Formats: sequence, structure tokens, C-alpha cells
Amino acid sequence: MNCSPVVRHLGTLWPLALTALFALAGCGRQQQSDNNVINVASSDAKMNAAIDKARSTVAEFIAALRSPKPGQTGFSVKMAFTDRGETEHMWLASVRFDGQVFRGHVSNSPKNLSNVKAGDAASVARDKISDWMFTENRKLKGGYTIRVLRDAMPAAERERFDKNAPFVID
Repeated sequence: MNCSPVVRHLGTLWPLALTALFALAGCGRQQQSDNNVINVASSDAKMNAAIDKARSTVAEFIAALRSPKPGQTGFSVKMAFTDRGETEHMWLASVRFDGQVFRGHVSNSPKNLSNVKAGDAASVARDKISDWMFTENRKLKGGYTIRVLRDAMPAAERERFDKNAPFVID
């Protein structure tokens, strides 16, 4: 089965969570690859629904980003990067929003792309994001693609992920 790399999760924002999150295997759903990349088929219905949900709820993220409450931290958006037919979705940190476009810095190192690297400035229109996330008093808000991958983990992996994650998923 041919998988396309479409999901890159958590990056340097959540290093403890990476260990557990990337322990998945099995092409067709998710497949662990080198450099903390999980390959997900571009036709994966659950992942595509998660991306749609992130896009349809981005106003919640924007409101919190513009006026964060005490305890709200770690504001990030995920976007797709493409180079030579390869696509990887990676997180942007230090996010700002100008009313149309999110701007930030890439917080992951790509596996198969040469046109972007960790730390590069990047921007994405609000209707082109793959996901958004922040924490509120350690609870994950958004992070819909993270939730899909977590839910697909075997019970022991999910337990380890939950124990090591710097946030709680309810």
C-alpha cells in the first residue's frame, strides 16, 4: 500500500509527547517513519475529518490567540509544505494572526523536503491550516489531528502517550 506523508506532529513544542506519539505502525492508517514523521494516507477519512474540524473551528483559536486567558499557552498551527511531490504537515510556533494569515516559525525538521527547515518563517491562510492547538491549564484545546493519531494507538501506547504528554486530552 502506498502511503503519503501528510501528518507531522508536535515538533519541538512537545518533545516528551513525541516518544509515545510516533510509536504507531501500520500503513493504511498511520505508519511511523524516520525523523518523527507519521505517514497517513491522504484518503484517510478520520484524518481528513480532523483537518476539516480544525478549519471550521479556527475562530476559537483566533479568539484565544488574540486575547489569551491566564493558563493559555503553546499556540500553534499546522500547515502543509510540499516539495518535489512530497507533502509534510508541520507545526508553526510563535504564531501571529493578521486577520487573514497566520505567521510563525516552523517547529519541525522535515524528513523529505528540502525547501523548508526548522526555524524558517512561514505563513498560511486561515482556511488552509491542517490543525491548531494550544493548552489551557494543561488541557489540550484543538489538536484534532493529534487526537486521531492518539485514538489509533494500542491501549499501552496510548497510556504511555498520556503519561508523557505535557497536556491532558479529555
